[in-house]
Amino acid sequence: MENQTEAFELNGTQPAPPPLLAFMVGDCDWVSAVDEAGARKVLEEMNGEEPGAYDDWEVELVSDEQLDKPWCDEDDRSKIVGTLREWLSAATEPAYLAGTE
Repeated sequence: MENQTEAFELNGTQPAPPPLLAFMVGDCDWVSAVDEAGARKVLEEMNGEEPGAYDDWEVELVSDEQLDKPWCDEDDRSKIVGTLREWLSAATEPAYLAGTE
């Protein structure tokens, strides 16, 4: 996904870019974004949808408890593959993190 925001220089005169947060969009998708609108945009771009396609979908900021909950491999439930917090910390731009469908 192309980052639309210009890069900031951290020289004391310009603010740092807003931090990425984890959002649950709908019932089964988790994304990194800076706000709810950006979370919907991640899904729109990923799925090739028109802007506004997910405007009716509920978006919820992920809690600390959810960020630290281990995710398992869908084929081998005994294998832990990571947490939303790990995937969020690795994200450098708004992106899809995980899904359950």
